[in-house]
Amino acid sequence: MIRKIIEATHDPAKLDDKDYYGNKRLELAGQLVSLLFEDLFKKFQYDLKKMIEMQIQRQASRKTRQEFDASTFIRHDQITKGLEIAISSGNWSLKRFKMERQGITQVLTRLSYISTLGMMTRINSQFEKTRKISGPRALQPSQWGMVCPSDTPEGESCGLVKNLALTTHVTTDTPEIPLLKLAIDLGMEDAALMSGDELHSKSHCLIFMNGQPVGIHNQADKFVRNLRFLRKRGRIQEFVSIYHNKAQNCVSIASDGGRLVRPLIVCQKGRPLVK
Repeated sequence: MIRKIIEATHDPAKLDDKDYYGNKRLELAGQLVSLLFEDLFKKFQYDLKKMIEMQIQRQASRKTRQEFDASTFIRHDQITKGLEIAISSGNWSLKRFKMERQGITQVLTRLSYISTLGMMTRINSQFEKTRKISGPRALQPSQWGMVCPSDTPEGESCGLVKNLALTTHVTTDTPEIPLLKLAIDLGMEDAALMSGDELHSKSHCLIFMNGQPVGIHNQADKFVRNLRFLRKRGRIQEFVSIYHNKAQNCVSIASDGGRLVRPLIVCQKGRPLVK
């Protein structure tokens, strides 16, 4: 990060764009529900433990020895009620994750087929609607084929509430360990075994996996070509992104969830390979 800051101060072309869609991640329904369930389950465990401890202390003070069944203290509807309240009201208030959000769930409109599709593909940005900033509202070239350029509301939420294009797919998490093993088989040297000189030399290319530096390679073009070949053959999941950034001399591999991806047609010698 420090190296990128120094490079950006010398060369403005190396500045990152925070509105670029490759830098953004979407939170899907599954992720939000899993956080809600984890919060409710931890609360359920805490309450159960508290009730059992109170019962043990009560028995100790009375000096009575009688067996008690812990299952009698379980509140069977605690998690169910928590999920029902959150989904019916749309308010996600999770104390453990410091999360306070309103309007997560909404009633699906069935006015027409197009309005139903529009509602199901809606993206809400986390920006305040009252702030008069143009960056997040503007149409970005990186949205091409992934975000609809025309379907957005008028008024203060213009550009902040967007809709996915119909061909867009939102990725889910792919395990990193098989990808790491594959990268090592393709000639990547582990960053943990390297000295600082090799990490900063121009002849070696730094390899990042989901933002973490994992190794170096001295033939980056060949490494990227082999990875993409394996992806086309189905040996790697098709939604793993491989990007060779020649300006910063690094290869970025992304397998995390929440990335927007769109269909690509591979061309060779100016002709598409799709028949």
